[in-house]
Amino acid sequence: MTDLAVLATGFGVIPLSAILVYSFAGHLTRHREAVWGLLGGIVAFLGLSHAMAAVLVNHSVLGFDPALATLVPSVGFVVGAGIAWLLLEGSFIRTEPNRIVATAVAFLGLHSFSDGFVLGAGFIPGLVPSVRIDAVTVSATIIHRFAEGCLVIVPALAASWRSRAAFVVLFASLFAIPAAYVPSWIFNIATQPVRAEVQLAVPTFLGAVEATLGLWLLARAFVPMAAADRGSRWPVWTAIGFIAITVAHFFVE
Repeated sequence: MTDLAVLATGFGVIPLSAILVYSFAGHLTRHREAVWGLLGGIVAFLGLSHAMAAVLVNHSVLGFDPALATLVPSVGFVVGAGIAWLLLEGSFIRTEPNRIVATAVAFLGLHSFSDGFVLGAGFIPGLVPSVRIDAVTVSATIIHRFAEGCLVIVPALAASWRSRAAFVVLFASLFAIPAAYVPSWIFNIATQPVRAEVQLAVPTFLGAVEATLGLWLLARAFVPMAAADRGSRWPVWTAIGFIAITVAHFFVE
Protein backbone atom coordinates (compact mmCIF):
# COMPACT_ATOMS: atom_id res chain seq x y z
CA MET A 1 0.00 0.00 0.00
CA THR A 2 3.08 2.22 -0.12
CA ASP A 3 2.24 3.31 -3.65
CA LEU A 4 -1.24 4.28 -2.54
CA ALA A 5 0.20 6.30 0.35
CA VAL A 6 2.43 8.27 -2.01
CA LEU A 7 -0.33 8.90 -4.53
CA ALA A 8 -2.93 9.83 -1.91
CA THR A 9 -0.54 12.20 -0.15
CA GLY A 10 0.39 13.92 -3.39
CA PHE A 11 -3.25 14.14 -4.40
CA GLY A 12 -4.17 15.71 -1.09
CA VAL A 13 -1.27 18.14 -0.92
CA ILE A 14 -1.40 19.61 -4.44
CA PRO A 15 -4.27 22.08 -3.75
CA LEU A 16 -2.15 23.69 -1.02
CA SER A 17 -0.05 25.20 -3.80
CA ALA A 18 -3.01 27.43 -4.68
CA ILE A 19 -1.85 29.73 -1.88
CA LEU A 20 0.60 31.11 -4.46
CA VAL A 21 -2.38 32.90 -6.00
CA TYR A 22 -2.05 35.44 -3.19
CA SER A 23 0.99 36.79 -5.04
CA PHE A 24 -1.35 37.95 -7.82
CA ALA A 25 -4.12 39.37 -5.63
CA GLY A 26 -4.20 42.76 -7.34
CA HIS A 27 -4.38 41.25 -10.81
CA LEU A 28 -7.24 38.95 -9.80
CA THR A 29 -9.18 41.83 -8.29
CA ARG A 30 -8.89 43.86 -11.50
CA HIS A 31 -10.19 40.93 -13.56
CA ARG A 32 -12.98 39.73 -11.30
CA GLU A 33 -15.38 38.91 -14.12
CA ALA A 34 -12.90 36.59 -15.82
CA VAL A 35 -11.61 34.97 -12.62
CA TRP A 36 -15.00 34.24 -11.09
CA GLY A 37 -16.36 33.19 -14.48
CA LEU A 38 -13.55 30.65 -14.91
CA LEU A 39 -14.11 29.29 -11.42
CA GLY A 40 -17.85 29.13 -12.07
CA GLY A 41 -17.17 26.88 -15.05
CA ILE A 42 -14.96 24.66 -12.89
CA VAL A 43 -17.65 24.35 -10.22
CA ALA A 44 -20.24 23.62 -12.90
CA PHE A 45 -18.18 20.69 -14.16
CA LEU A 46 -17.10 19.28 -10.81
CA GLY A 47 -20.39 19.70 -8.99
CA LEU A 48 -22.85 19.05 -11.81
CA SER A 49 -21.35 17.18 -14.77
CA HIS A 50 -18.71 15.11 -12.98
CA ALA A 51 -20.56 14.35 -9.75
CA MET A 52 -23.91 13.71 -11.43
CA ALA A 53 -22.32 11.45 -14.03
CA ALA A 54 -20.95 9.31 -11.20
CA VAL A 55 -24.35 9.27 -9.50
CA LEU A 56 -26.15 8.19 -12.68
CA VAL A 57 -23.61 5.49 -13.54
CA ASN A 58 -23.65 4.05 -10.03
CA HIS A 59 -27.45 4.27 -9.94
CA SER A 60 -27.66 2.04 -12.98
CA VAL A 61 -25.22 -0.46 -11.44
CA LEU A 62 -27.19 -0.44 -8.19
CA GLY A 63 -30.26 -1.32 -10.22
CA PHE A 64 -30.27 -4.83 -8.74
CA ASP A 65 -31.69 -3.14 -5.62
CA PRO A 66 -34.10 -0.42 -6.87
CA ALA A 67 -34.92 0.85 -3.38
CA LEU A 68 -31.25 1.34 -2.48
CA ALA A 69 -30.48 2.82 -5.90
CA THR A 70 -33.12 5.52 -5.36
CA LEU A 71 -32.77 6.13 -1.64
CA VAL A 72 -29.00 6.66 -1.49
CA PRO A 73 -28.72 9.50 -4.04
CA SER A 74 -32.00 11.06 -2.89
CA VAL A 75 -30.72 11.35 0.67
CA GLY A 76 -27.44 12.69 -0.70
CA PHE A 77 -29.21 15.42 -2.65
CA VAL A 78 -31.07 16.54 0.46
CA VAL A 79 -27.92 16.49 2.60
CA GLY A 80 -25.99 18.53 0.04
CA ALA A 81 -28.75 21.12 -0.21
CA GLY A 82 -28.99 21.26 3.57
CA ILE A 83 -25.27 21.87 4.00
CA ALA A 84 -25.36 24.58 1.33
CA TRP A 85 -28.35 26.27 2.94
CA LEU A 86 -26.76 26.25 6.39
CA LEU A 87 -23.51 27.73 5.09
CA LEU A 88 -24.88 30.26 2.61
CA GLU A 89 -28.21 31.19 4.17
CA GLY A 90 -27.81 30.29 7.84
CA SER A 91 -27.26 32.91 10.51
CA PHE A 92 -24.16 31.50 12.21
CA ILE A 93 -21.84 32.93 9.52
CA ARG A 94 -22.57 36.64 9.49
CA THR A 95 -20.87 38.10 6.42
CA GLU A 96 -21.55 37.09 2.83
CA PRO A 97 -17.88 36.74 1.75
CA ASN A 98 -17.16 34.39 4.65
CA ARG A 99 -20.21 32.31 3.76
CA ILE A 100 -18.83 31.79 0.28
CA VAL A 101 -15.43 30.80 1.66
CA ALA A 102 -16.99 28.31 4.08
CA THR A 103 -19.07 26.72 1.34
CA ALA A 104 -16.08 26.53 -1.00
CA VAL A 105 -14.04 24.83 1.75
CA ALA A 106 -16.84 22.31 2.31
CA PHE A 107 -16.99 21.65 -1.43
CA LEU A 108 -13.22 21.18 -1.67
CA GLY A 109 -13.18 18.80 1.29
CA LEU A 110 -16.08 16.74 -0.04
CA HIS A 111 -14.71 16.59 -3.56
CA SER A 112 -11.27 15.61 -2.24
CA PHE A 113 -12.79 12.82 -0.15
CA SER A 114 -14.73 11.55 -3.18
CA ASP A 115 -11.65 11.61 -5.39
CA GLY A 116 -9.59 9.89 -2.71
CA PHE A 117 -12.19 7.14 -2.49
CA VAL A 118 -12.04 6.61 -6.26
CA LEU A 119 -8.23 6.52 -6.11
CA GLY A 120 -8.28 3.94 -3.33
CA ALA A 121 -10.75 1.75 -5.22
CA GLY A 122 -7.96 0.99 -7.66
CA PHE A 123 -5.90 -0.56 -4.86
CA ILE A 124 -8.43 -2.97 -3.34
CA PRO A 125 -6.59 -6.11 -2.11
CA GLY A 126 -6.52 -8.88 -4.67
CA LEU A 127 -6.86 -6.54 -7.63
CA VAL A 128 -4.11 -5.29 -9.91
CA PRO A 129 -3.71 -1.52 -9.32
CA SER A 130 -5.47 0.25 -12.18
CA VAL A 131 -4.17 3.79 -11.68
CA ARG A 132 -2.34 5.12 -14.72
CA ILE A 133 0.82 7.06 -13.91
CA ASP A 134 2.65 8.96 -16.65
CA ALA A 135 3.78 12.51 -17.36
CA VAL A 136 0.50 13.55 -18.96
CA THR A 137 -1.67 12.12 -16.19
CA VAL A 138 0.46 13.65 -13.44
CA SER A 139 0.48 17.06 -15.16
CA ALA A 140 -3.29 17.02 -15.66
CA THR A 141 -3.78 16.00 -12.03
CA ILE A 142 -1.61 18.86 -10.79
CA ILE A 143 -3.50 21.36 -12.95
CA HIS A 144 -6.97 20.25 -11.93
CA ARG A 145 -6.14 19.92 -8.23
CA PHE A 146 -4.51 23.36 -8.27
CA ALA A 147 -7.68 24.76 -9.83
CA GLU A 148 -9.74 23.14 -7.08
CA GLY A 149 -7.58 24.89 -4.50
CA CYS A 150 -8.29 28.18 -6.26
CA LEU A 151 -12.00 27.63 -5.57
CA VAL A 152 -11.13 28.43 -1.95
CA ILE A 153 -8.33 30.96 -2.38
CA VAL A 154 -10.16 33.39 -4.68
CA PRO A 155 -13.17 33.70 -2.34
CA ALA A 156 -10.74 34.07 0.58
CA LEU A 157 -9.06 36.96 -1.23
CA ALA A 158 -12.45 38.56 -1.86
CA ALA A 159 -13.24 38.19 1.85
CA SER A 160 -9.93 39.92 2.75
CA TRP A 161 -8.55 36.87 4.52
CA ARG A 162 -4.89 36.83 5.44
CA SER A 163 -2.82 34.31 3.52
CA ARG A 164 -2.10 32.28 6.66
CA ALA A 165 -5.80 31.75 7.41
CA ALA A 166 -6.49 30.91 3.76
CA PHE A 167 -3.68 28.36 3.78
CA VAL A 168 -5.13 26.66 6.85
CA VAL A 169 -8.56 26.11 5.29
CA LEU A 170 -6.91 24.65 2.19
CA PHE A 171 -6.06 21.66 4.37
CA ALA A 172 -9.59 20.45 3.62
CA SER A 173 -8.02 18.91 0.52
CA LEU A 174 -6.18 16.44 2.78
CA PHE A 175 -9.43 14.51 3.23
CA ALA A 176 -8.32 12.72 0.07
CA ILE A 177 -5.66 10.86 2.07
CA PRO A 178 -7.83 8.93 4.57
CA ALA A 179 -10.53 8.50 1.92
CA ALA A 180 -8.10 6.52 -0.23
CA TYR A 181 -8.04 3.77 2.39
CA VAL A 182 -11.81 3.49 2.81
CA PRO A 183 -12.36 1.05 -0.13
CA SER A 184 -9.80 -1.39 1.30
CA TRP A 185 -11.34 -1.02 4.75
CA ILE A 186 -14.78 -1.84 3.36
CA PHE A 187 -13.32 -4.82 1.50
CA ASN A 188 -11.75 -6.20 4.68
CA ILE A 189 -14.72 -5.87 7.03
CA ALA A 190 -17.67 -6.60 4.73
CA THR A 191 -18.74 -9.75 2.94
CA GLN A 192 -20.55 -10.28 -0.32
CA PRO A 193 -23.10 -9.05 -1.35
CA VAL A 194 -22.94 -6.25 1.23
CA ARG A 195 -19.41 -5.39 0.18
CA ALA A 196 -20.40 -4.63 -3.41
CA GLU A 197 -23.41 -2.58 -2.35
CA VAL A 198 -21.41 -0.45 0.09
CA GLN A 199 -18.59 0.08 -2.43
CA LEU A 200 -21.16 1.56 -4.81
CA ALA A 201 -23.41 3.28 -2.29
CA VAL A 202 -20.66 5.39 -0.69
CA PRO A 203 -19.48 7.18 -3.88
CA THR A 204 -23.09 7.50 -5.04
CA PHE A 205 -24.05 9.26 -1.81
CA LEU A 206 -20.95 11.49 -1.88
CA GLY A 207 -21.57 12.40 -5.52
CA ALA A 208 -25.17 13.35 -4.78
CA VAL A 209 -24.14 15.55 -1.85
CA GLU A 210 -21.48 17.19 -4.00
CA ALA A 211 -23.95 17.80 -6.85
CA THR A 212 -26.45 19.87 -4.86
CA LEU A 213 -23.73 21.59 -2.84
CA GLY A 214 -21.97 22.52 -6.09
CA LEU A 215 -25.22 23.67 -7.68
CA TRP A 216 -25.95 25.99 -4.78
CA LEU A 217 -22.36 27.27 -4.70
CA LEU A 218 -22.51 28.01 -8.42
CA ALA A 219 -25.91 29.70 -8.47
CA ARG A 220 -25.59 31.52 -5.16
CA ALA A 221 -21.93 32.55 -5.18
CA PHE A 222 -19.77 32.18 -8.27
CA VAL A 223 -22.24 33.29 -10.94
CA PRO A 224 -23.42 36.37 -8.96
CA MET A 225 -19.80 37.35 -8.26
CA ALA A 226 -18.85 36.94 -11.93
CA ALA A 227 -21.82 39.05 -13.02
CA ALA A 228 -21.44 41.67 -10.27
CA ASP A 229 -19.84 44.23 -12.59
CA ARG A 230 -22.67 43.75 -15.08
CA GLY A 231 -20.23 42.73 -17.78
CA SER A 232 -21.21 40.59 -20.75
CA ARG A 233 -18.17 38.32 -20.95
CA TRP A 234 -18.55 36.23 -17.80
CA PRO A 235 -20.58 33.50 -19.61
CA VAL A 236 -17.69 33.15 -22.05
CA TRP A 237 -15.21 32.77 -19.19
CA THR A 238 -17.52 30.27 -17.52
CA ALA A 239 -17.59 28.19 -20.70
CA ILE A 240 -13.80 28.39 -20.96
CA GLY A 241 -13.40 27.20 -17.37
CA PHE A 242 -15.85 24.37 -17.95
CA ILE A 243 -14.11 23.20 -21.12
CA ALA A 244 -10.61 23.51 -19.64
CA ILE A 245 -11.35 21.42 -16.53
CA THR A 246 -13.19 18.88 -18.68
CA VAL A 247 -10.19 18.46 -20.99
CA ALA A 248 -7.91 18.11 -17.96
CA HIS A 249 -10.10 15.25 -16.72
CA PHE A 250 -9.82 13.52 -20.10
CA PHE A 251 -6.17 12.84 -19.21
CA VAL A 252 -6.85 11.88 -15.59
CA GLU A 253 -9.69 9.37 -15.84
